[in-house]
Amino acid sequence: MLRRLQFLLGFVLFVALLAACGSDPTPTPLPAQPTPTPEPEVLELQMISAWAEGISLEEFGDRNVINAVEQATGGRVRIVRAGGPESVPTFQQLVPTRDGLFEVNSTTCAYHPDFTSLACGWNAVKGSLDSKVACGMWDLIDEFYTNEVGVKYLGGVSPRVGSRTYLTKPIDPATGLLDGIKLRAAGPTATAFVETLGGTAVAMPIGELYEALDRGLVEGGTIGGGAQLAVQFGWHEHFKYVVEQSVGAGQLAWVMNLDAWNGLPPDLQQGVIDGMTLANHWAAEEFFRLDQEALGVMADSGVEIITLTPEAAAYVDSVNLESQFAFLEANEPASYVQRMRDATACVQNATG
Repeated sequence: MLRRLQFLLGFVLFVALLAACGSDPTPTPLPAQPTPTPEPEVLELQMISAWAEGISLEEFGDRNVINAVEQATGGRVRIVRAGGPESVPTFQQLVPTRDGLFEVNSTTCAYHPDFTSLACGWNAVKGSLDSKVACGMWDLIDEFYTNEVGVKYLGGVSPRVGSRTYLTKPIDPATGLLDGIKLRAAGPTATAFVETLGGTAVAMPIGELYEALDRGLVEGGTIGGGAQLAVQFGWHEHFKYVVEQSVGAGQLAWVMNLDAWNGLPPDLQQGVIDGMTLANHWAAEEFFRLDQEALGVMADSGVEIITLTPEAAAYVDSVNLESQFAFLEANEPASYVQRMRDATACVQNATG
């Protein structure tokens, strides 16, 4: 009897043990998962450019700005090329930007003279980007574009060289005069410069110059952006001479639709401006290298490089500066022109 009782007790304990082992354990709760942070919205800005794809002003100007703005804004602002001069003629791009068809326009001061050429005061004087900003030029131009033109001035990228003169006939290096020579000149301030030196200015888009040279409609051009443009466009096939010294300082200017600008939060506005500054530093060395290499290519192809005497170079530079300001004084509000003169004097004192 005792053995049966022991057996039954053991069996009950065995069954109980099996039941305990076979039951589901209390599940351990999983740690709470963090709510995923949404990716920041990417703002795409449609850009119309004055520069055809593949030339240095687009490759080292536009693309540097696009990349620098994206980097400076942490990828939250992306500039997208919507077209170039093949879509909207170079001299007609400001209006559709102002009116909102495009958010951004890559251009230069000479390409919208019906609205203003005040920013060409920046181009008229040699000097560093830092000195021009410190002397108030950037703020002055920005104020004018916002209040008088209706677009936001973002700044620009400097090719580090000003305008050069390319010729099919020689000039006297002791004077630098252009007596009787027909030259392509972009915009009224460049026209004033050519005509003050005795030349005849012919306005035309940069893409039409090769054919004009081929047909003998012009005998050269005064052109910014660096000597590499002459090689890229094949102008050196017609040019026989190039003046070594450039005048003034070039700038590839960027403007933005005012509503699009005001729609950016302050941190992204600052990021866009920081991107423009970054692009300047990226582009400056590249443009200078391209310019010097192109002068060598031209010389190797038989183009004669004319080196003006120091006195002639100083005179031509002063003619460029005063021609620019004479036009501005005749066409822009006097208060802005005076402030641009004051800023110019500041830059000249800063750079010696």
